[in-house]
Amino acid sequence: MTRQDATPRDDYWWAEGAHKARLQADPLAVLRERGVNVPANTPIAIVNEALRIVSLLWVDGYAVPVEKFHIDPADEGLLFGRGVWESTRTVQGAPWLWDLHLDRMRHTLALLDINVAPERLPDAKQVAQYVRALTAQDVIIRVNATAGRPGQQGMVWMSASLRPLPMTAFRLQKRLSPVLTGQPYLTWKTFNYAGRLAVGKEAFSAGFDSSLMVDPADNVLEAAHANIFLRFDEGWRTPTADTKLFLPGTVRDHILKTQPVPVEEATIPYARLAEAREGFLTNSNIGIVPLTQIDGHHYPVGPATQDLIAKLGLR
Repeated sequence: MTRQDATPRDDYWWAEGAHKARLQADPLAVLRERGVNVPANTPIAIVNEALRIVSLLWVDGYAVPVEKFHIDPADEGLLFGRGVWESTRTVQGAPWLWDLHLDRMRHTLALLDINVAPERLPDAKQVAQYVRALTAQDVIIRVNATAGRPGQQGMVWMSASLRPLPMTAFRLQKRLSPVLTGQPYLTWKTFNYAGRLAVGKEAFSAGFDSSLMVDPADNVLEAAHANIFLRFDEGWRTPTADTKLFLPGTVRDHILKTQPVPVEEATIPYARLAEAREGFLTNSNIGIVPLTQIDGHHYPVGPATQDLIAKLGLR
């Protein structure tokens, strides 16, 4: 196919034949099929940008149309979930905290005994080049790597998606975590992610935004897709990762290392939530979002949370 930095010859340079004709005839219908709904009066330049975002993948340094992308039917990532992924927002085209994401991806690949040559994973410059070939706006990017099959290396590819509307606050409902000690496929960012999705959907169906996962001893772990920070009288606390029962996120790691606010890792019993003064959730897609409710406990959007959001430039 075409190198990612190739100059497009027309608006739909990646498409061919009947698919190109359909893009030219009804681009909004194609977007709807990809789960993107935009108003009928949206300027065509923005529509075309959205189409590039949902239509072009980065595959080992090349731009490949979604329609031409394929995975070996015998790939163990497809058959057994032996795949790893990382995702983050971009900031002015650059992937946020990308070095931390790459470090975690390499760690997870090694943990699961998946052999992927380091040079196949895109660095920050390659990510930015891919994003800017698609759009001038910031997006969510996701990099995936699979185990392949005996005698055949797996796939490495990157996709982009439009950023969702920002969350102003989160409301969580308690759920028992599906992760047990010694289950790296469930703990880390792997293709075995359905359990987390299910737990989050259960809470959403009950009228909450996501779930708060607790361990069998009723200690706080994380939200279904985000880490949690709570401020008590003694200061900020986040659950300790020593239990290996939840995914330590890159934003969590960044906050602990840079200490824009002093935070201690600690065991947080669920029973202590009534004592919390404020809190927030973090992941690389949402950044930092205030926490306003856990079950029957309500929290204000506190000044310390607002100050941290401002310090990290995530308003």
